[in-house]
Amino acid sequence: MNNTRQQLAHWQAQLAADANNATAWFNFGWWSNRAGFFPQAVQAYEESIARGISDPEEAMSNLASVYSERLANTSMAAQWLDRALEIRPDYYQAVFNRAHIAEQTGDRDLACQLFARAATLSPEDPSALARLVEADPTLTMASEVAQKLTELAAAHADALMGLYRLQEREGHYAKAWERLVQANEVDRLKQPPWPGSKWRDQIMNQLQTQLIPVAPAASNDNAPVFILGMFRTGSTLLEQIFAAHPRFQPLGESEFWPREVHSLGGGMIKPGSRPNGTQQAESHARWREHLSERCVSDGVRVTDKRPDNLFHIATILDVLPDAKILISERDWRDTLVSVYGTRLHPQHGYATEPAAIADHIRLCQQIADFWTEALPDRIQRVSYEALVEDPESTLQELFAWLGERWDPACLEFHKLNNSVRTASVWQVRAPLSTDRKGRWRRYEVPLRERFGAALDESLPPKLSVR
Repeated sequence: MNNTRQQLAHWQAQLAADANNATAWFNFGWWSNRAGFFPQAVQAYEESIARGISDPEEAMSNLASVYSERLANTSMAAQWLDRALEIRPDYYQAVFNRAHIAEQTGDRDLACQLFARAATLSPEDPSALARLVEADPTLTMASEVAQKLTELAAAHADALMGLYRLQEREGHYAKAWERLVQANEVDRLKQPPWPGSKWRDQIMNQLQTQLIPVAPAASNDNAPVFILGMFRTGSTLLEQIFAAHPRFQPLGESEFWPREVHSLGGGMIKPGSRPNGTQQAESHARWREHLSERCVSDGVRVTDKRPDNLFHIATILDVLPDAKILISERDWRDTLVSVYGTRLHPQHGYATEPAAIADHIRLCQQIADFWTEALPDRIQRVSYEALVEDPESTLQELFAWLGERWDPACLEFHKLNNSVRTASVWQVRAPLSTDRKGRWRRYEVPLRERFGAALDESLPPKLSVR
């Protein structure tokens, strides 16, 4: 963080000396984005383009990323990427990112077209081909795409993941699992060892000494709703359902709270200090600014669905005492298979090993137990199985708990043309279904070899892992 501040100050000084320095504007934009000053980053990149920076397509691509990844404005992101491609049609990063935008907005045809185009521009990189497999449900192991992925599979986790999806699609579950193990092993070897049980014990010890946030004096009709919990438990589905309700606006997986906790000296492994009164007021002001940046209208309730905010509940409720917390949950075996089949960020190092995933799921359940017992009026657990088996009753009860009227439009969430920025992007474009319930049974043989009788328990085993 100190280096970021130094770089910002340096490039600001350069601009003070020469406001027409296009390169300085570009670098100021890059560091502003890194520091979390997103509107400032937008302005700086636009200035660099206006002042004639060489290779403007790079600035346009970076600008699109700020709009898409930080400000959730896919329309502006698409416009800047289209401009970049007008200048340089063969610019791989712009083609790939434009395909990503099409994916986010549910434009399957365009996403497939652009991922295929990106794959031809960078034939040694399987990333676009793997994404093409996700976007095009008609692809099979007999396709040219599968052949190319096979050629690249030796050293690329993306290629192996693409083959896993294709094998699973065709019902070849033993072969699919083999590819999945190979893909995760490639990633595991590139990551530092996961702290495992040591981290779990550290987190639980910290929880036991938590000062419980004081309950709010009065309810707020516009109180934000946080959807959190273990990854791959239905949080994206839940947020999409809320997005179909006229009272709610989704923020997606906002980086706001991890940044706030980091500023207090914490992170995922070290939660950090609890904010004092002054810090709470400052954080609240930044939260309001964040909502303004995301163009949230007055009278609208937001949802923030970053799953690992589960570790930041105390700080969130310190700053926003009227907030409501929803913890998404799912059969741990289905969760395990889904996490193992998703390439999460390297910070989630547990995701490459089934025993570590099971251990992390157990930790998340323990945290959920602690907070629901401590604050039952502000925290509610939502079962994925209940949601897909009896959606209307489950959702009616949930909206009543939130103090909102039920709207049947919520069941039509799959028809929304909004932007979705998670691995569930294609799943939430389809109506509710029980098809993914019990998915773990496809891989019962290798899971049984790993977990034995523990696979039949309602809770995942507590294991000592690296």
